[in-house]
Amino acid sequence: MPVKSMLKIVVLVLLIGITMTGCWNRREIETLGFVMAVGIDQAREGGKIQLTVHVAKPFAVGGGADGKGTMEEKPFWVVSSTGYTVFEAVRNFLSQSPRRLFWGHNRFILIGEEFARKGVQDVLDTFVRDGEPRQRAWVVVAKGARASDLLQAEFELERMPSQAAMGIIQGSRTGLSTIGKSMLIDFIQKLEGEGIDPIATRAEIVPRPQKFDIRGELKREKIGASARITGAAVFKDDKLVGWLNKPETRGFNWVMGKVRSGIIVIKKPGEEDRFIGLEILRAKGGFKPEIKDGRVSVTVRVEAEANVGDIQGFLDPLKSPGVWASMERRMATVIRNEVMAAVAKAQELDSDIFGFGAELNRRNPKKWAELKDRWDEEFPHVDVQVEVKAKLRRSGLVIRSTRIKR
Repeated sequence: MPVKSMLKIVVLVLLIGITMTGCWNRREIETLGFVMAVGIDQAREGGKIQLTVHVAKPFAVGGGADGKGTMEEKPFWVVSSTGYTVFEAVRNFLSQSPRRLFWGHNRFILIGEEFARKGVQDVLDTFVRDGEPRQRAWVVVAKGARASDLLQAEFELERMPSQAAMGIIQGSRTGLSTIGKSMLIDFIQKLEGEGIDPIATRAEIVPRPQKFDIRGELKREKIGASARITGAAVFKDDKLVGWLNKPETRGFNWVMGKVRSGIIVIKKPGEEDRFIGLEILRAKGGFKPEIKDGRVSVTVRVEAEANVGDIQGFLDPLKSPGVWASMERRMATVIRNEVMAAVAKAQELDSDIFGFGAELNRRNPKKWAELKDRWDEEFPHVDVQVEVKAKLRRSGLVIRSTRIKR
């Protein structure tokens, strides 16, 4: 082979070697602490922010199979840090944690009620700006509590609280429809949008009869506090202004077309002291804003189908021709009442969580241009009409109830 060709090959190999320098920013898994949830509160020191994190302890999750952990050892570490900004507080964890915190697995951003009422825009900036945190982390507000206290809650059937919380959220979404769904990306988009205000998921501490500060404990025999996750936190711009309870939250979900399932309880026709449970099978919802006589009105339309789940007392629909239609009317009334309760609460709080203004902007930009500067004054007086179509499909494996022989 000619010398010139060999020199070219040598130069090419050297160039390839220089460019193939490996992963310059690689991080070994053994050097990382995986954050599963983060809480945000006002620090005791004036002007500072307190971050509290759940960090997974992999050697404890395994239940001691490698000889380093035990089944009694809690599989997470709760630790707090402070700073004048969230970014500073995150970096200050290095003074307490032997591992660098990794945010790619974080599922929850919890905010204490007191802090949320002062505004959350500034503290969310880091989670949006940095490429490591998940944009689909759930935004949750701790009702009547600090986020650091909520992060000390545990659950009976899961060792990792974040895993248990996700199970409750998914169960409530698919089986109850009483969760106000709000992920970080949704929250930010609504903050930036015109004619719409954000919501967050509501969580509450369920106390147990013992002190529940679990920091520093390796073993515990009882759970000090658990949590209930249901309902929604209502924001005006970036400030918490109030709450939706379970029926109001499902009313909100009816309007937004987010009801997936749930139980509707109606009074039994002919026996008002007894009840019938109906299981929602499927539902559709939506709304249309219009301008009538110079005023904004909104028509909400909901369609729902359900099965009969249980009936108190004896009932034979085949021998009572009008009872089936009566049950459907009562089902429609419950849905209408839930929607109107959600609308009334939103208007009371002057928070357009439905996006009536945003939809008006989409349909009639010229009119919205006239209204947007005074939408805060217009929204509480928007006339809302609710139209519901309710259909009962099946009665289960039996048509009539069991009759007791007398």
